[in-house]
Amino acid sequence: MGTTEKYEDTSIPSGSSSSSTTDEYIRFGSCIALQHSTTSRYLSSRSSDNKESSKGNKDQVFATRRKSEYELWTVLQAFDERRRPKKDDAVPYNAQIRLGHVVSRRNLRSHPDYISPISNQQEVICHDDNTSDLNDNWLVQRHSYTNHYDNSGYWLANDAITLRHIQTGATLHSHSIMLDDDDNQEVTCYGPGHEENDKWKAERIDINEFIRSS
Repeated sequence: MGTTEKYEDTSIPSGSSSSSTTDEYIRFGSCIALQHSTTSRYLSSRSSDNKESSKGNKDQVFATRRKSEYELWTVLQAFDERRRPKKDDAVPYNAQIRLGHVVSRRNLRSHPDYISPISNQQEVICHDDNTSDLNDNWLVQRHSYTNHYDNSGYWLANDAITLRHIQTGATLHSHSIMLDDDDNQEVTCYGPGHEENDKWKAERIDINEFIRSS
C-alpha cells in the first residue's frame, strides 16, 4: 500500500481519565472490545494449539458471541512510527496503530502470503510482540461505501470504522462462515473495505472494573 497521510496535529486531546468508559475518545493505551457491526460478534484470539492455522504456532483470530478477557485489545503505537504519541493521546483518523491482545500480549497481524482456514482469504492471526514489524500496522478510517473517506477528527467509541492492513491494503473482515463447532466465526483480511462485513465499532473498557465484575 502507498504512503498514508501524515498527521501533525498538536492539539490531540489527552487526559488522565482514559480508563473511564465515560470518555468516548479511543486513545493510545485504551483497552477496547472490537465488535463486528453486521454479526455483533467480538474480535477474539486464543492459542491455536487445537486449531489449524497456516502460521503454525501463532494464535488464531476469530469472532465470538462472548465478551471475556480474551476479547480485549490494547491500542498501541504503530511499529516504526516516527511520531511518538503519548499514552492517553486520542487516536486521530488516518492514524496507524497496532492492536495488542490483552491476554497473550501478541499483536493483531496479517500477511499476504498466508490464507484463512475456510474462505481462503488473507489470514489474520496474533503474533509475538518481540518480533513486531510492519505487518502488525493497521490504518484507522471511518467506514465508507466509496473510496472517499472522511478522516477528520478523532476515533470515538461506537464510530463505524474500518481497519486497513498497511502492508496489503485489505481490510479487517468477518462473515457468517464458522470455523468450528464452538460457534467461532472466521475473521480475515479482504477487499477494499466498502462492505457491511468490513465495518467494526470499538467499545471502551475499564479493565479494572471489567475484572471485578467478571
